[in-house]
Amino acid sequence: MWSEVAPVQVLAWRMLKKLSTESWARDLFDMLYLEEDTKAWVEAGQVAQQEEESEALHLDSNGSVLEVGDSVVLIKDLVVKGGGFTAKRGTAVRGIALVHDNPEHIEGRINGQKIVILTKFVKKS
Repeated sequence: MWSEVAPVQVLAWRMLKKLSTESWARDLFDMLYLEEDTKAWVEAGQVAQQEEESEALHLDSNGSVLEVGDSVVLIKDLVVKGGGFTAKRGTAVRGIALVHDNPEHIEGRINGQKIVILTKFVKKS
């Protein structure tokens, strides 16, 4: 952390930040001094990392990660509002699409109709 090389300083800052639950890491973090341009680099990396973390994963009822194009099976009978039918338990939904605004929703076709399904009612097949 006392290196004059900026990338080493940035790496030291990031590692000490991750280890901030330890008292020795907090002490070293308090002693760390960064130049203005190096500090801007650290803050820019921190914003990018927060954006990556904010991108939520779509998880099925068992905690498996769902991806675009996966096939899922319904684990519960679902009444399709506006569709006039009930999607039965065990129905396969192939080629799902993810709703990017909400990690609890996926889109799929059942009986030729595109519907939104809650991820807690499906399991990956």
